Amino acid sequence: MTNAAAIGYAILAAKKLGLSREELHKLESIMYRIMDEVSEEEAEEAYRSN
Repeated sequence: MTNAAAIGYAILAAKKLGLSREELHKLESIMYRIMDEVSEEEAEEAYRSN
């Protein structure tokens, strides 16, 4: 999966939650930063432990 696809899934979910356009842009920005800083394994572990 590409970063763009992962962010797309997150944006679709966030829209369902009713986030504003500004919040969606913040989400995208934060996700790109996190994807640069956190390994896929760490992200998967965060998902599993949530």
